[in-house]
Amino acid sequence: MKIYEDQAKSGASTDRPAFQKMMSDIDGADIVVITNINRMARSLIDLLNTIQILEKKGIGFISLQDPGIDTTFPNGKLLLQILGAFAEFERNLINQRTQAGKEKARQRGVKFGRSKRKLKNGKFIDEKLVMELKQKGLSARAIAKVMGCSPTPILRILKENRL
Repeated sequence: MKIYEDQAKSGASTDRPAFQKMMSDIDGADIVVITNINRMARSLIDLLNTIQILEKKGIGFISLQDPGIDTTFPNGKLLLQILGAFAEFERNLINQRTQAGKEKARQRGVKFGRSKRKLKNGKFIDEKLVMELKQKGLSARAIAKVMGCSPTPILRILKENRL
């Protein structure tokens, strides 16, 4: 018995290291047992393609948390297809809600992504210090070196302040 586990990886794609390793090691296996159908695939097409590969090799498929999913029986295949469709539907709803939430946040002025003025150490660039150093005659490159960042955010700050 071998155990394959994709920690912190979404079942939305079959492009996961442990999944790919399992599929390459599958020859000679009798059955694939998973904890939950959502961990195998969230796309009905991916799920059915995987099951088809397993069937061609004479390998069964069982889900522990989804009683009745056992592809060695016809009713298990039917239940697998129904629950697989629901898993894909659930994923699509989650994506739709996430996008709607992001759009509402954007309308309220929330910006996504890393701050352009945040340093690698987690602190923000001190604009006041940038201005003081510029007034002392330092170049943007020299200021960036002092601040521990690239010249790009320094140039942006200087441009915004018309210096």
